[in-house]
Amino acid sequence: MTGLDALPPGASVRGRADGFSDYLVGPAARRRELTDRFIETFEAWGYGFMATPLIEPLDTIAAGVGGAQQSELFRFMDSDGALLALVGERTVSVARVVATQLHDGPFPLRLCYAGSVLRNQTLNAGRRRESLQAGCELVGASGLAADAECIALAAAALERGGVEHIQVDVGHADFIPGLLESAGLDAPAREEVLAALARRDLVAVESALEGTDAADAERRLLLTFPTLRGGREILDSAGGGLRGERAHRALQELAQLWDLLDAHAITDRVHLDLGAVRDWDYYTGPTFEVFSVDSGFALGTGGRYDTLLSRFGTPHPATGFVLHVDRCHDSIVRREGVHDAPVALQVSWEHGSHADALGLARDLRNRGVACGCDLVAGGDGDVTVSPSGARWSHDGRDERGTIDAALKAFAAEIE
Repeated sequence: MTGLDALPPGASVRGRADGFSDYLVGPAARRRELTDRFIETFEAWGYGFMATPLIEPLDTIAAGVGGAQQSELFRFMDSDGALLALVGERTVSVARVVATQLHDGPFPLRLCYAGSVLRNQTLNAGRRRESLQAGCELVGASGLAADAECIALAAAALERGGVEHIQVDVGHADFIPGLLESAGLDAPAREEVLAALARRDLVAVESALEGTDAADAERRLLLTFPTLRGGREILDSAGGGLRGERAHRALQELAQLWDLLDAHAITDRVHLDLGAVRDWDYYTGPTFEVFSVDSGFALGTGGRYDTLLSRFGTPHPATGFVLHVDRCHDSIVRREGVHDAPVALQVSWEHGSHADALGLARDLRNRGVACGCDLVAGGDGDVTVSPSGARWSHDGRDERGTIDAALKAFAAEIE
């Protein structure tokens, strides 16, 4: 169990569950503000905010995610015996909504969301079982302009949220599988190489390629895939000698995508990563991850997933991304430190002045000043109301005057 360090002597040992976090006053407010800034950015780009449940039928989730993700679901049974699960990601929920309630469009649909996701995963490497995510889905657009928009929007949202020094790694889900296809590997051999690539086990990759008719170009790229990173120039060097159409098409799409990202003025933050290892059964085109120098984990992930909607009976192309709010918050804290709890103005009062003090507190709140009012007389707040008026400190000076003068003094500080 965790969360026990602050327990006083003799207190009952009731900590929180492993893999879950408490956010105290200050950090919780900063985390909420960060989420709000993400959503504000999404909406400024024309994405409509929507909300979906934390719980979905198990068969709904199973239609959209692979076996590995299904194994990490928190599952349970409702009172009717139906199998349910807590959502481990929200794109599937958006796909369900599009298929059942928004199938008539108008397309393209620009949708955004924020909410918790839960995964029953092994506790290591700083993993959380509950995390907060915010994301966008662009449904019904097949062109690369849609992929470029999502990448640019993710970068804009992170910068609006105060995440600095970001880097976007862009890859393509067809490039590595295309290399294997053009190398002439049969299905079992392709699966073996893909698994080795996912483990970044170059020895296993080389072993799997032995005895195949893989051409020198494909073999060279597969054995150097961790180094296939850089700017637009790596596309020309990677394409030399390739035989397969699928891998060539992936490189051509990345070249076009780079030009679109240049039009969005973000290529100074973009690296092409031809060796990106993502979920090849889910993604169907360009993919990306966003990193910061302040975090060892990806702050955002996304890509094209043109087959997901068809599993729900609505065959529309789609692309999108998710930002990991808690990781972004961690990144900001590493750079700026923990944010202090916001301090509210405190209104005190003398006997016979409780109603006037409550009135002053109410007027201050209406002016946008956060404040509380003492529950008993005789306190020493920022402003004290008495039968003769009010006294307060302002700009290092002790002042006295009417209640209205006190109201104007404190309200002026936020105007």
